[in-house]
Amino acid sequence: MRAVHLVPAALVLVALGAIGGVAQLGHPAAAPAPASSPAATRQVPVTSAARACPPAPGGGAAPVALLAGGASATGQGQVELTALPPAGLPVRATGPVRAQSPGALWMLTLPAASRAKAKNGTPAAQGWSVAGDGTMAQGLEAELTQGSGLASVRCAEPGSDLWFLGPGQVNGGSQVQLDLMNVDSTAASVDVSVINDAGQAQVGSDDGITVPPHQTVTESLSPVAHGSSVLAIEVHTSIGRVAAAVSAASRGTTSWLPGTASPSTRLVIPGVPPSGSTAGLFVANPGTSTAKVTVTAITPQGRIRPFGSQSVDLPGQSASDVALSPLGGTTAALQLASNVPITAAVLVPGSGPGVLASATAPISELAIVAGNTSGAGLAASVLLSAPRAAARVRLTEIAPADRASASGTGANGTGRSVTASQVVSVKAGRTLAAPVKAPKGARHGSAFAVVITPLAGSGPVYAARVETRDQKTVVSIIPAASALTTISLRPVRDSYDAIWPS
Repeated sequence: MRAVHLVPAALVLVALGAIGGVAQLGHPAAAPAPASSPAATRQVPVTSAARACPPAPGGGAAPVALLAGGASATGQGQVELTALPPAGLPVRATGPVRAQSPGALWMLTLPAASRAKAKNGTPAAQGWSVAGDGTMAQGLEAELTQGSGLASVRCAEPGSDLWFLGPGQVNGGSQVQLDLMNVDSTAASVDVSVINDAGQAQVGSDDGITVPPHQTVTESLSPVAHGSSVLAIEVHTSIGRVAAAVSAASRGTTSWLPGTASPSTRLVIPGVPPSGSTAGLFVANPGTSTAKVTVTAITPQGRIRPFGSQSVDLPGQSASDVALSPLGGTTAALQLASNVPITAAVLVPGSGPGVLASATAPISELAIVAGNTSGAGLAASVLLSAPRAAARVRLTEIAPADRASASGTGANGTGRSVTASQVVSVKAGRTLAAPVKAPKGARHGSAFAVVITPLAGSGPVYAARVETRDQKTVVSIIPAASALTTISLRPVRDSYDAIWPS
């Protein structure tokens, strides 16, 4: 076998020599750039973006809140939502749903899934692809919502390594479902592993789970949730990429597990609201060495060590549920530091088994939460945390205009949008809760979007939108994830890296 590999390697060396000669002929007077010269980068607009919305609980109609494109964007583009039917079932795909107005909040109702049933007799789970192009790819964000337009879960971005953390059966996750959605034209091969109180468990066959192009595959995780208090779920692809969503049902109520940051030695969990009872800190250690985790709460008053000088010790390949004190009844972000990579989330007491706040990255450029509501006992606020340096952020609310005062065309073709904005400052090492509501002139009872934009000179800022009922019951937490409008491109230089044998 070794001799077989020597021949291609020799051919590669000949090719390198030939390419080198061509490169010299093509640039006879060019001198190599000094190693110390900075590489100039270009900012180019995002022209293509993809998300995937999970199946609506029970297979019913799926309300989706969507915002894409800048309010002052020029050029053409559209967002198209297309059904991702269940794999292996003869389900006819529903026609696409389109949005074309940049900078406007769209409230779209997607048709219910087919009446076809899976092998276990449950309704077939049908996801939806969200594809934006041109101007409408910039700052694309979509969320599955309740009938009122309140976001339940973000429509996921496809990837090759995705993590979720949430409750097992002991904490209300008696029925846990994983939906894998493939928005691409090639099949994906997926490995799913779970860490619970008993250690690591594999889901599916040893050969992985195949997700066909433009289809949805659903797996039950209830067997590995049985008897456990916490689940850490890793979705890893060896071929292709997928978007994933995890839901936990208990006593007829379905909660979503938002995606959490990949394992790291430093994590920030924003959006932990005040609570009159104890929350649960979920921590998972996928490595083999024991993790020693220190926890710091970033509050409006400053930093608090909820566990004092003690660390949370977690053996390798294990997950744990640690009681978290109410933190003095105040809003907070949790900052975790560990000697080995970990992942984490917080289960906040609220409706159903509770509402999860997950670890996120700081906002880069801007972030959007499309589905928000206020009034009738509901109130929304954006929790902003600046762990290191002071931050300045602009919050912009966008909503469909009242029909009586509307002119032109905007969201859903019924009228223009109205906006309002505020600039808020967050001191270093503090958390700030900024109330948000539908802007003046918005259609009565309509949902509204919030755009979170760090301003020039701002330090790293983490955020989440928290929605409460009657000022005390938490009903929704949506972590703020970056929704890019531009990307950075480095210059391309003569390089042999692309054909070097591996």
